[in-house]
Amino acid sequence: MIITLTPNPSVDRTLHVPQLRFNEVLRAHDVRVDWGGKGFNVSRALRILNEETLALAWVGGGTGRMVQHGLNQLGIKTDFVWVEDETRINTVAQEDSGEWYIRLNEPGPHIPEVAIQSLLAKSEAYASKNDIWVTAGSLPQDVPADFYTQLIHLLKNKGVRVFFDANGEALRAGLSDPPFLVNPDITETENYVGFSIHNYDDAKRAVLPFLRLGVEYVALSIDGLGLLLASQQEMMLATPPKVSIRNVTGAGDALMAGMAYGFARGMDLREIARLGAAFSAVAVTTESLTSVKNSDVEAMLPRVEVRTVNVM
Repeated sequence: MIITLTPNPSVDRTLHVPQLRFNEVLRAHDVRVDWGGKGFNVSRALRILNEETLALAWVGGGTGRMVQHGLNQLGIKTDFVWVEDETRINTVAQEDSGEWYIRLNEPGPHIPEVAIQSLLAKSEAYASKNDIWVTAGSLPQDVPADFYTQLIHLLKNKGVRVFFDANGEALRAGLSDPPFLVNPDITETENYVGFSIHNYDDAKRAVLPFLRLGVEYVALSIDGLGLLLASQQEMMLATPPKVSIRNVTGAGDALMAGMAYGFARGMDLREIARLGAAFSAVAVTTESLTSVKNSDVEAMLPRVEVRTVNVM
């Protein structure tokens, strides 16, 4: 079983509009209400692969109950720390072309210190040697960035392989005790390494600072090129075919789920990269992850080209 931890889950409202325009009233012709958060999306994707998963988080109020119900309906086990404030609502205005969108994310509930300690204690109780945990996403109000430092440290002390995805100060805090695998987005990677990434040579240079810190694997998605999955010993570039993009939300989470599943199953790095890239490519062609089927991912696998890249 793979465990996910989502510090700042949400209820997501997606409004579809013919075209995005500023300073005008936009009328949505379709509205979709779903639950989200990076770790939850990873759990949802893992269920598509028929993997057992447990989701941990802080949640609150009616929106928190909505999230719990949605997860349980998909067969995802949950163990939450409940707080007084409501779980946040995020809103996306999505153009019908699928190319342009505007996303408005609320900051999330206030999390008191007692709830912070409760989630850390719950995490320590669940952690076991050789487990895979995925912890991902932003931190809600009142939660210091070093929450990730504390969490990763206690999980590593239990022998857990930690997969990590965060931005800004939270990313840097998590890297202070290097996780097993890190999956930063391209913008965050550029900010961290101090140069722009235009091609796969740039990408190869960009993963090196993470590896030198002690991160064992770095996953970096590059527009137009695919996924670079790198360790100190080997690098794989997995390139899926061009697909028609309908929704980019959840693509990175599908990638993370594919990699976590592959490592849990003992696959070699080539096949892990293939599965992650295939799952991500399928995810962007659908309205949401709930529309993806295992058979869709299986059909995409042979269409992903994977090649070994020389380690710098």
